[in-house]
Amino acid sequence: MHTQVAHTSIRNYDRMRSSGQLGRVQQEIMAVIDVWPRDYSLKEIAEATGLAINTVSGRVNELRQLGQLEQGPQRACKVTGRTIRPVRRPHPQGALF
Repeated sequence: MHTQVAHTSIRNYDRMRSSGQLGRVQQEIMAVIDVWPRDYSLKEIAEATGLAINTVSGRVNELRQLGQLEQGPQRACKVTGRTIRPVRRPHPQGALF
């Protein structure tokens, strides 16, 4: 199923992607994520921000592609109890290694 996307939305998305600026929702997500080594499941981020899980999932994937987030080691989700691969901010000195 295809939907119509306003040209202004496409233009804004391309501008943000090329400039490296984070969108409003991406900024909200990054605001709740503490510094390394703290990690979060998508469900934990959704609860902390009040955003829908599908919104969180898409924005977290974008943030991972931008290098703003990375996957952490497997652990149990604090909300669901399921085994997950959480996301976290990269190590602040990661570029040195």
